[in-house]
Amino acid sequence: MRKNARWRQTWFAQLGVSTSELLAATAITGLFVVVGVPTLNDARRSAALERATAQVHGLLVRSRAVAVLHARACAVIFDRASDGSWRCTVAEDGDGDGVRRSDIVSGRDPIVDSVVTLEAGGAGPGILGVGSIPDPSGRGTLGGDPGDPIRAGRGDIITFSSHGTATPSSVYFTDFNARMTVIRVYGGTGRINRLTWRRGWDAWRQR
Repeated sequence: MRKNARWRQTWFAQLGVSTSELLAATAITGLFVVVGVPTLNDARRSAALERATAQVHGLLVRSRAVAVLHARACAVIFDRASDGSWRCTVAEDGDGDGVRRSDIVSGRDPIVDSVVTLEAGGAGPGILGVGSIPDPSGRGTLGGDPGDPIRAGRGDIITFSSHGTATPSSVYFTDFNARMTVIRVYGGTGRINRLTWRRGWDAWRQR
């Protein structure tokens, strides 16, 4: 053991590094690792939030395009499973009475896009439980049921008409840590807008 210790000391000396310097460097490296872990987790949550928001945003954009192109209503339907996951379906009005859940089940309103499932446990539809959150409209604080992230009237259905108008809606997403995004659909124009908010901000910001 003493021979090995003397050998290590000699080897460090040849490198021009003392044992105390090596220990200090190791401690500093360990500190960087500890500090970096929250940063890495934050980046992962941010990426997951962006991915979930982009998936639903894409469905809404395509739904509006289909409605105008086919001259019939098209809608994105949100369903929440018992495990907390969300399922998003795009269906087209096949019988002229608007997109209805009963007509989707019967096949009269066909599904026209891939079904997107947002798994529970990661970033997805939700409202961050941090107290007062500013309203995306810029007026006051966000109200309503904090357990209801899909603000699209009754039925959690966002419908686009053949004229490009839509159900006025707001779909909220969160990383369940510090960030939120919202997709806002404007009724009169069908325009789709995305905003982001982070804990501590006094207003939502354009993405």
